[in-house]
Amino acid sequence: MSGIFGVVNRDESPLAAGVLETLRIETAHWGSDGGRVMCCGGAGLGSALSLNTRESAFERVPFLDSDGFLFTAAGRVDNRCELAKALGIEPGETMSRAADGSLMHRAWRRWGDSCPERIFGDWAIAAWNPKTRRLFLARDHSGNTAIYYHASSGFFAFSSSRRALLRLNLPPVEMDDLYLAQILVSWPAYHGDRTIHKQIKRLPPAHYLTVTQERIEFRQYWHLENTPELLLPRNDYIPVFLEIFDRAVRDRLRGDGPIGATLSGGLDSSSVAVTGARYLKEERRRLLAFTSIPVFATAAYAGAKRFGDELPFARATAEAAGNVDLAAFDAAGLCPIDAIRRALRISLEPKHAGYNAFWTLEMRRLAAERGCRVLLTGQAGNHGISWAGDMFSQPALVRIRRLGGKRWLRQSLRRYAPKKVWRSYRLHQVRRKQWRDTAIHPDFADRLDLLTQYLDDPRESPAQSPILQRGFGMNPGGSSVLGANQAEMGAAFGLEMRDPTGDARVLGFCFSVPDSIFIDPRTGLDRWLIREAMKGRLPESVRMNRRRGQQACDLVPRLRRSAVAVDGALAEIERGPAAGYVSVPAMRRAWEKVRTEDTYEAFEVAVTVLTRGIMAGLFVNGFGTDW
Repeated sequence: MSGIFGVVNRDESPLAAGVLETLRIETAHWGSDGGRVMCCGGAGLGSALSLNTRESAFERVPFLDSDGFLFTAAGRVDNRCELAKALGIEPGETMSRAADGSLMHRAWRRWGDSCPERIFGDWAIAAWNPKTRRLFLARDHSGNTAIYYHASSGFFAFSSSRRALLRLNLPPVEMDDLYLAQILVSWPAYHGDRTIHKQIKRLPPAHYLTVTQERIEFRQYWHLENTPELLLPRNDYIPVFLEIFDRAVRDRLRGDGPIGATLSGGLDSSSVAVTGARYLKEERRRLLAFTSIPVFATAAYAGAKRFGDELPFARATAEAAGNVDLAAFDAAGLCPIDAIRRALRISLEPKHAGYNAFWTLEMRRLAAERGCRVLLTGQAGNHGISWAGDMFSQPALVRIRRLGGKRWLRQSLRRYAPKKVWRSYRLHQVRRKQWRDTAIHPDFADRLDLLTQYLDDPRESPAQSPILQRGFGMNPGGSSVLGANQAEMGAAFGLEMRDPTGDARVLGFCFSVPDSIFIDPRTGLDRWLIREAMKGRLPESVRMNRRRGQQACDLVPRLRRSAVAVDGALAEIERGPAAGYVSVPAMRRAWEKVRTEDTYEAFEVAVTVLTRGIMAGLFVNGFGTDW
């Protein structure tokens, strides 16, 4: 994935020496094939280029067009042919030499601010009009890119790299305490343009902004939750889905080098892998798939409905595809705590699932080592292609039969209880626990009045419609940080992360499917759409498996083996300012459980209290320093 950056002096003063150069240096890791910088009329734009498609060899961004507009772009356009036709571009040789950046430029010149609605893929664009002194900045539908910015009354700067902005001479950067607390208590809140650095904002997915001397304005150009329902006979959804999904996978195979893919035992990555392998086979190419495997036995930590070793399922998928080279790795040489530190240096903020850092980093390292510049994923599948369905979208008799009388009654009371009753119940529930299953310091939670803010979040209501439940989980037009995190982690290893399950066309179709379709009313089988679509592609052991893989399932014994690093991290947190944000005693209690118990509960606290608390604590202690 390429990157972009730029600066505008809104007060019409000359560009300060070194600002654009700082942005260039700190964004350079987004492009392993160089880049360019250009200035015009109080603004400067730049690019960091990764030439991951044949057409990208002709990329020349940024550039001044014939009317004096300064334009830059990064990313991949997936609907090239349709876009070219709408723009009146001749097919054939002309298109083979048309870089994606030039297509995005022509789309911007033709449709102006409405051009993002017409461009599908993973991309970011910036355009400067020196006559009106107006900057246009936009990001793709699902946010599989990263764009950060800082604004003041006379200055605006943006970059794919947050570090680039932090290296500028900004006012003292403050930490967003609520953002940190939401991570610590696993509150999937709406973040919008917030980041954990208050002075650094994130351009949300499916948004564009315009910057002038007078104002900065936002507009969301795509609302996935407003997708109209598509009514078809049940079985007719499958061919329509396959046409769209196959196209999304095929579009992401552009590139001459080895194509890699993440491959777990689940439906999402497996569906992407077998479909990608099918199209690569037509080109006499093979797919290189990476599967994380445990070092230690996992049965004690997986829980009743999970499995810890995904290799048998991944191997079955690879064999079914026929032209997949499976690379299983155990990341045995990477300490989970060292991996958390490395992930913080890359992303510059703590994450909800920091416990996965050791295997996700190792996977990217191995993919880069094997020559891949593209890595396919199925990260966005849970709320799209493999949405499980809401049982309450089924007829009443089906609900009662599948849930059982007591469970149906309990869930009905939760769902249909008046808002005040539900809030009182949740208030009692959370007060009773007092965030005991988290690493947050009680005084920190009290300072924020966190409980009140948490209960006032509309996402916490159980009465949401299925489409809103999915929208809250996906947040393609709002707060989703998943795509940016994927892109940033990939860029650190010179990889372009491509997710067909996050394709706007795929998501749009899946959100148009009535919720009742995702459950088979005869059998109660969930995720019906993807299971039915993958008949004949996936082995039955994978397609019909109802248990889910547990990532990093041998985390407990891995942490025991890294006891010195765990103890060192806890001592480091205890000595620093982080001790006022995270509860070191709670983390030590969790660590004692991890050291002494081989249980699912030990795994749970390793994830929710120990490693999440360590990642947050190390971040707070290092806040304001040069990671």
